[in-house]
Amino acid sequence: MTMRLGAHLRGVRQKYGSLVNCIADLLGPHAEVVLHDTSHADHSIVMIRNGQVTGRSVGAPLTDLGFYMLRESARRIETLGVYQGKTDNGKLLRCNAVNLRNSQGKIEAILCINIDVNGDNLSSVGKNDLQFKEHYQTSINQVIDSQIAEASGGQAGDLAAEAKFEVICELESRGIFLARGSVKQVAASLNIATPTVYKYIKLARRKKAVMEHHSKVRPAKQARLNNPKQISRNRSGSLPRQEARR
Repeated sequence: MTMRLGAHLRGVRQKYGSLVNCIADLLGPHAEVVLHDTSHADHSIVMIRNGQVTGRSVGAPLTDLGFYMLRESARRIETLGVYQGKTDNGKLLRCNAVNLRNSQGKIEAILCINIDVNGDNLSSVGKNDLQFKEHYQTSINQVIDSQIAEASGGQAGDLAAEAKFEVICELESRGIFLARGSVKQVAASLNIATPTVYKYIKLARRKKAVMEHHSKVRPAKQARLNNPKQISRNRSGSLPRQEARR
C-alpha cells in the first residue's frame, strides 16, 4: 500500500512539477507555489516552493478553502479568482488556486499561489481582490479544529441539539467531512455520538439538495409565468384562436 501511494504521489508531482517550478522561478521568493494531491487531503502537499511564506512543507494538509473547492467540484469551479488571504500570524497574502483535472474530469490536484504582500510588496494588493478567510495549518487535525471553532463560534460543546445540527450543515458545506477522521473529531468536539454525526450529515445533504432543487424550479416557474403565451393559457385554458391556428 505504501509503495502504491508513493508511486501515485510521485506521479502527480512529475506531471505538474515543472509548472510549479516555472511559476516559482518567475515570481521569486515572496511567492509560495503549492501542489496538492487531492486523493490524500490529510497530507496533500506533494511539492512546495518558498514554503516559508506560510510555514508549510511537503506532507501538510489541504486548507479549508481547498476542501471547499473539492466539495463544489461538480459545479466545475476551476478557480476562485484572485483573493486576499491571511496567515494565523497576520501576514497578508494575495492568492489564487486552480483545480487540475484528469481525463475523466475528476480533480486530481490543486495548484495554489500565495504571494507575501507585506512591506515593500503591499502595493501589489488589488482593490478588487476577493476576501476569503483561509487557514494554512500543518496538520489535518488543526484544519478540522479551526473549522469547528468557526462554525460553532467557539462554543462547540455547549450548543443545543438544533445548533449542533446547523454546525454540521456548515461543516458539510465547507467540505470538511472529506477529511479522514473528521467525523470522529467533530463528534468529540460537539459531545455527540459518531452515528449522530453521520445522521446529521445525511440530513444536511438532503436539506441542501432540496434547497438547490427549489432554486432551480423557481426561476423556471417565474419564466413560464412571465411568458405571454403561458399567461394566455393560464387565463383562458387555451391559446387565443389566432395563435392556435399557427
